[in-house]
Amino acid sequence: MLELLKDLGASNGEIAEKLDVVLDFLSTIALYLTIALVVGIVIYAIAIRNKSEDQLSQCRRGIVGVVIGYALSTIGLLGTLKVVIKVLEETFDANFWVVMGMFAIVLVGVVVCLVLQKHKPKAVKWTAMGFAIAFGVYAILMAIFAPTVDEWYKPINDQNALFVILTVVLSGIIVVLALLGDKDVSFDTKALSYGAVCVALSFALSYVKFFSMPQGGSVTFASLLPLALYSFMFGTRRGVIVGVVYGLLQFVKSPQFYQPVQVLIDYPIAFGAIGVAGIARNFKFLKGNTIAEFCVGATIAILLRYLAHTLSGYFVFYSWAPIDEGYTALSWTLVYNLYVLVDLAIVLAMGAFALASKNLRTLVKTVNAN
Repeated sequence: MLELLKDLGASNGEIAEKLDVVLDFLSTIALYLTIALVVGIVIYAIAIRNKSEDQLSQCRRGIVGVVIGYALSTIGLLGTLKVVIKVLEETFDANFWVVMGMFAIVLVGVVVCLVLQKHKPKAVKWTAMGFAIAFGVYAILMAIFAPTVDEWYKPINDQNALFVILTVVLSGIIVVLALLGDKDVSFDTKALSYGAVCVALSFALSYVKFFSMPQGGSVTFASLLPLALYSFMFGTRRGVIVGVVYGLLQFVKSPQFYQPVQVLIDYPIAFGAIGVAGIARNFKFLKGNTIAEFCVGATIAILLRYLAHTLSGYFVFYSWAPIDEGYTALSWTLVYNLYVLVDLAIVLAMGAFALASKNLRTLVKTVNAN
């Protein structure tokens, strides 16, 4: 197809525009297919609710297989198309590969720790700490030396120091909440398997959009729900790590590099914040109400994500504010990023609906790391 378009005299940019139309069409189809899949699973679950435990176990495995197959198919089709578009648009510049260096540190760190978990468990803690320090140092160096794309995106009024300080403070809050949320950060086979499945589901659902914002961002079909449930089941420490991995994958999917700190706060920090969704499992005043615990934790997590995007919007994207309509840089970013709260409402509604199932609540209690 690409060769045919080139033979007809189309430029790379024109081909990318045509493929964008195809991607939007397929994303719309994926939205309806996803809704149909969810409705089908709910009807099927109701129909089999009175079967024996052995039969229910087999049915659950079948549902999981269908869901994973759907997620991988969605990622394969839409993801490949997205990558082709980015290649044609020549989006993969030097800054893209700089951020990919951070992804490589996380990926290598996870693999090394998994190998050590099996052969030298006592070395995992210090190895993980070493990779975390390496990630932090790399991020600091990137923030110092990676160039801003354009003068328009230098922090407002040259307040780069304040932007960095607030980014560090927000990161610190996320880390503290993760540490307070649970005591275990090791990834056994179950935690790794669930983590991989949840990242795959979230990534697939991120292509299934209700609408996209004109200056970046979108409201999806509960793409954050698998990440939030993972944190709720396996704890905040592992949840934040999985969230950071997902954030870096989001950068690969839609690389928007305007300013180094902006990349950090819009991707690994913003999505790493989703990993604190399990924090409310420790809130005594909720009295063990699973649905309430999930809703409170998910709200805290997604509000932290909202704060991350708001900081980025105020300091970096201030030039996009429609001043002639009466907005200031702060008021515009506060209003613009309210789309995140729509995501929150969807996650709360679907999370509460899912946790209304006694089987899922039992599963949560069984694998919970707290």
